[in-house]
Amino acid sequence: MPVRPYTNGHLASLVRGGQEFFSELEKLIDSALVSLHLQTYIFDDDATGRHIIKALGRAADRGVKVFLVVDGFGSLALGRDFPERMPSLGIQARFFSAVTPLNIYKAGRRLHHKVCVADERCALVGGINIADKYRGTDLEKPWLDFAIKVQGPVCVSIARVCERIYTRRFVRIPEPTVVGNVSLPGKVKVRMSRNDWMRGKNEISSAYKTMIRTSRSEIIKAASYFIPTRRLLNKLRRAAEQGRHVYLNLGRQSDVPFMRGAMHYLYDKLLRQSIRIFEYHEAILHAKVCVIDRKWVSVGSHNLNHLSEFISVEMNVDVLDERFGVKVADELFSIIHSRCEEVKAEDFIRNYPLTRRVYNRFAYTIISYSMRILDVFSARGRGGLGPK
Repeated sequence: MPVRPYTNGHLASLVRGGQEFFSELEKLIDSALVSLHLQTYIFDDDATGRHIIKALGRAADRGVKVFLVVDGFGSLALGRDFPERMPSLGIQARFFSAVTPLNIYKAGRRLHHKVCVADERCALVGGINIADKYRGTDLEKPWLDFAIKVQGPVCVSIARVCERIYTRRFVRIPEPTVVGNVSLPGKVKVRMSRNDWMRGKNEISSAYKTMIRTSRSEIIKAASYFIPTRRLLNKLRRAAEQGRHVYLNLGRQSDVPFMRGAMHYLYDKLLRQSIRIFEYHEAILHAKVCVIDRKWVSVGSHNLNHLSEFISVEMNVDVLDERFGVKVADELFSIIHSRCEEVKAEDFIRNYPLTRRVYNRFAYTIISYSMRILDVFSARGRGGLGPK
């Protein structure tokens, strides 16, 4: 699957999760003058969710056209009448693929975007949902996650994708031509990449495979729900075999049952190839960030697993810029050195007896087959024909 070309003329910055992200999100909403798209997988009816709804309402009061799309499964707690309640605030809202007995065959196809774009000029794209656990509370640290703030021509393309999802018009139309006067003084090269297997988009997965295969010295990946496909796992192992330094920043905790055991099943294969694994221990790690050779960075909603590659609707932003790559690599290494513990091969083998290995294999089987069952449901919804 070919990926999009990069365009120049952007400003880009990495945004950490927690209060930093939500402050940036509110600033972006408050800056909108004409249009605003917000799309997310989880939107909870908690203090954080209600605060963002108020911000969207303020934008609508200023005359901004506000469009909100939340996933029908991830945001089920909002209640089925959520879209009907929003117009009173001036917000045009809908569920993506609301879950009902009549469309259970779409159970696997979810909107996994976490994106907000204002006036086609500035966007936040990352892995951060709208909920207290992502912002943090007095009693709980925020989940570790990131987004990228980007200004420049790519925001037009991001807005067009959001429009198509909101209007349900998935017809293939040419991407907008970059107009010179939307470029900024910055020289950062940026592209948007998408995964939507049902619509024939597999750009994020293709970019990952290409960049890992052509990497020269170093791969740094912060990953949640790390159950890569066999092909991608082999590419990581081959990169390590060929002398590249591969660092995986994974989570010690998980919000998904069996996920930790399933990931541990892969540790033995990875550690034997001298891939270094570091577990974040302060909270749940939810990040989806990759840096290759300190010049290519990808940030977004895409996880390295079967769901993100073949089922969910995903969006990432890729940056090709050495200065930006060094900054993001330094940020990830700072977390690795100060807030993680390395999993050593000898300790891993000694501390995981046969009974634990059997459990890990069982957990990996459960997680893997669950993803494939969801893929079967989604395939029925698209006639079982694969990409379209």
